[in-house]
Amino acid sequence: MKLIFTPNREYIHKVLVVAHEANILEKITLEIQVPFDENTKIWNYNPLGKVPAFIKADGKPLFGGLVICEYLDSFNKTSPLFPNDKTIWDVKRQMITGDGVFDATTLIRVESWREKSDWNKEYMLRERTKIMRALKMLERDAEEWLKEMNKFHIGHVATAGALSYLYLRNPIQDCKLVPDDEKFDWAKNHPNLSSWFNEILERPSIKFRIGKEDITSR
Repeated sequence: MKLIFTPNREYIHKVLVVAHEANILEKITLEIQVPFDENTKIWNYNPLGKVPAFIKADGKPLFGGLVICEYLDSFNKTSPLFPNDKTIWDVKRQMITGDGVFDATTLIRVESWREKSDWNKEYMLRERTKIMRALKMLERDAEEWLKEMNKFHIGHVATAGALSYLYLRNPIQDCKLVPDDEKFDWAKNHPNLSSWFNEILERPSIKFRIGKEDITSR
């Protein structure tokens, strides 16, 4: 099996967390591809030109981080991250919310690569609103998560990934779309979420990191 992705030690990669939890990391070959590089080969794996992509043991591709996560979780026979009970719907809602924060953060950042005079500010403000509203919802969820730190599921994984990305790339602070955005700090304004995040950072699968220097396959 092969995972094609862009590693970064400062970011919690959802797929790596799920593979770690399923205890199958050693069965996966890692390949670096950067989608925006001129000579990227990501198109060979994903017609949408996005990472992560994944090649199963039978040679067939998968793409979309959450799809890959669900596939890898099928190997987890002890504590699957996609629960097989009625809680799955809350878990998947949290999963999509966390992943949505990541997507909105990325979209603001990509738009900011243009000259500032060419920014589509209405579009960027809409993505900013998504982040703020999603964090508010996850703050309520985190109040319950803190009471059950022994539980761990894909909603937690997606949220941890999104929050780590907001630390790594903070386009709200960088772009200053509204007054006081330069002071934006998601952790300061979401105490439950911040407390939960600090605790979950100690989980081995969350602490696990791979950097570009660790990968020989390209």
